Amino acid sequence: PPDTGPSDDTPPAPGHKGVPTPKDLAALRAHSTHPDRTAAQAAQPANATLRWSSDRGWVERGGPLGEPAETASLPTLAQLTSAEQRWADREEDITTVGGDPFEVGQVFARRWMERLPETVHLQKLSTMYPRIPHRIDGELLRYAARFGLLAHKDDQIDEHDRYAIRAGFWREIDVRTAAEHVPVAE
Repeated sequence: PPDTGPSDDTPPAPGHKGVPTPKDLAALRAHSTHPDRTAAQAAQPANATLRWSSDRGWVERGGPLGEPAETASLPTLAQLTSAEQRWADREEDITTVGGDPFEVGQVFARRWMERLPETVHLQKLSTMYPRIPHRIDGELLRYAARFGLLAHKDDQIDEHDRYAIRAGFWREIDVRTAAEHVPVAE
């Protein structure tokens, strides 16, 4: 066979920071002594990095889910909720929460704020308006999906409903933060 160059069947150098191509991965499997998957996975270089494609190009994903430190420290509702509270929440959802997108956002925000151990998290979140941190936003939308707010196409929540859910979330956050900053009348 003709020689097509040294990069055809050699894995990337240990210091190589690029994203491995399918050709590189095939070469790694070919160099593996065992044909089963675990051996092929073990043959991958130890410094392989997971990268995430974004509109700004390739971005290193470090830390917890690639979040900035200020949002990574915010707890999710699931982290703040005990099993007993989860049961009570389900009961309340069935009996009193109507399913209006705005109301669903308010209920989620109210529960999250009531269970926060420190108000510093609430102050931190209120400075991020209108952006809801990714983990909390995902949890909010999954919570809303329980109320049948999914459109039939692709099981996605309708865009207008998503806006209403998030608006309800922020309204409840604003009500709480405004109440904490109101001076006491004499």
